[in-house]
Amino acid sequence: MPTSRLDVVASTFQSTSEALHDKFQAMRSDSACTGCQSAGFGEAILAAWLQTKWSDFARELVVASALGTRRTRGNSVNAVTGVKTRDDAERIVKATTKCAIKNRGVSVPVWHSPSFVIEVGTLMKLGNLRKLEFALGPSLVPGQITDFRNYLVHPGTRTRYKYEELQAKLGMINIEPEDLLHQQQKPGLPVFTAWVRELQRIAFDSTR
Repeated sequence: MPTSRLDVVASTFQSTSEALHDKFQAMRSDSACTGCQSAGFGEAILAAWLQTKWSDFARELVVASALGTRRTRGNSVNAVTGVKTRDDAERIVKATTKCAIKNRGVSVPVWHSPSFVIEVGTLMKLGNLRKLEFALGPSLVPGQITDFRNYLVHPGTRTRYKYEELQAKLGMINIEPEDLLHQQQKPGLPVFTAWVRELQRIAFDSTR
C-alpha cells in the first residue's frame, strides 16, 4: 500500500484555498468602501484561482484513489487494477479523461465539475467511488463558482444569463462580480468565504 494518504490531498487543498482566503481578507480589510464593500477586480479573480485549485485537488484525488491509499480514518482504498506506480495511475487517468471528454462533448477536462470527476471515477472503477459520489455530488458551490468565473472570463449574453441565475440563487439582484464576493451569506459569511469553507468541507468528506 503506498504511503501517501488521501488526507494529504485534502490538507494540500486546505492550505492553498486558505491562502487565497487570506488574500481575500487582506483585500477586504484594505477596502476604503463601507456597506457592500465594493471589491477590486483582483478579488474577483481570486474566485477563478479558487476554481483552479479545486480542479487540481479533484484530479489529484482521482490519481491518489487510483493508486490505492488510505482515508483519514485509516480505511484502505484498493488500487485500480494494473496500477502499481504513480506513472501507472497518471497513464490511466489521462486515457480515461479522454473518454470522459468525448462522452460529454467538451474540448478539455472539466475537473472542477463534480459530475466529471464522478464519471472518470466510474469509468476507472475507483475503489472509493461511492464515497466520492456521496461527498461531491450534492454540493452546488462548484457550479456557482463556475458560473461566476465564466462570466468574469467570458462576458457575454449566455454567461451573463448564468450569472444572473447565480445571483437569484444567492438571493441577490443587480450585483456586479466585483461586489458579489463581499455580499453576506448565511451564516453571515461573505460569498467568497462561504465558497472556500464549503469546498474545504467537501475535500475533507471525500477523503476521510
